[in-house]
Amino acid sequence: MGGGGFGAVKKSPVPKLRKRLEELSTLNRILDVLNREADFDRALQKALEELVKLLGISTGWVFLSHVEPGDAKQGGLAFSARIGLPPALLAGESRCLREGSCDCQWLFRHGELDRGVNIVECSRLEAAQGDKGGLEVHASVPLLTKEGPVGILNLAAPGREPFDAETLEFLTAVGRTLGLAFRRARLQERQTREREALATLEERARLAREMHDSVAQLLFAADLSLRVARESELQREVSLERSAELVSSALSELRGLVELLRPADLSQGLTPALCRLADRVNSVVRVHFDSVELSLPDPVAETLYRVAQEGVHNALRHAHPKNIWIRLEGSQGGVRLRVEDDGRGVSELVRRGMGLLSLEQRTAAQGGSLRMIGRKPSGAVLEAKVPLRDESSTSPSPQRGGRGRGMGGDPTKDKT
Repeated sequence: MGGGGFGAVKKSPVPKLRKRLEELSTLNRILDVLNREADFDRALQKALEELVKLLGISTGWVFLSHVEPGDAKQGGLAFSARIGLPPALLAGESRCLREGSCDCQWLFRHGELDRGVNIVECSRLEAAQGDKGGLEVHASVPLLTKEGPVGILNLAAPGREPFDAETLEFLTAVGRTLGLAFRRARLQERQTREREALATLEERARLAREMHDSVAQLLFAADLSLRVARESELQREVSLERSAELVSSALSELRGLVELLRPADLSQGLTPALCRLADRVNSVVRVHFDSVELSLPDPVAETLYRVAQEGVHNALRHAHPKNIWIRLEGSQGGVRLRVEDDGRGVSELVRRGMGLLSLEQRTAAQGGSLRMIGRKPSGAVLEAKVPLRDESSTSPSPQRGGRGRGMGGDPTKDKT
């Protein structure tokens, strides 16, 4: 099959030992791809390309089961990776593969697809209209786990010759490898969602406590001061002045908490969102913003934005700085965000507070790290580092800097 590929029924001229070595080499490359690539869909596409190359065939496609929580098609199959589809299978955005069912899916749903098999009469190929590239027969291979199949790998080449038994045995081993990788990827996604949900609940509880401990207490004190002003003419002026100061402090605290509750608008990217954050704070202190445009996954961008929010909030509330520096930059294999201030520093209580602990968990969920360190001669630095699998995503664009007063200043030089 496939004109020279060792997957053909015709006896391959390649000695059996060399054939096995090639199979092992391909399986090793597939394992390497699955271990290096964080996104399973991209890993699956690369694995499919390796298989097609090894077997010397033309076409492959994969169906994967639905496993997203709340999916109405839980347990159904979705068209996923593909390579070398002929025009008839590409027509209408591959409608003939995306819609309806077929023999291999029937076997899948009834638990009868437990190894690689030849589908000699494929209902999808028969129903397809137009140029089919000579495809008539294909092999269907289950993506297997201990719990059962989670997908179907289909491979085909022009002609009616089926895959031989040895090749189907090898493909069954490949299907087990892909199935285990699929389950591992979905488990990691579920764990990430659970950690993020827990971090969100803890963040809400922390903000509620801060609302009670700061704003409510300040307003209570202001109320007492106003009562004194109402009852004592001698202390009225002092009490009113004190009440105004307390209300002003409460408003400042409330603004900070509202800022933390503000949803991250990342529709235009992380850099514009950080620019808006810096602009909102610029009326209180001088903010210096330095950034390169980076293409980041949404979870990474949101995590870094929350780190910036928390860093600015802590600086304004606890350190009373004159300057805050926000810097976003690509580092080797990842991205780094620093929030730095020249205030009086933060206490150990803040360093181990729920806000930073929650952000540590969110950053760790992305495979990164978060730390707060002292800054000389004064102030603090909150730094988050997150690795990225695709290093090209951290390539900077020519645009740098941001809006607002003092933007782009060097924290070691610009202190005016």
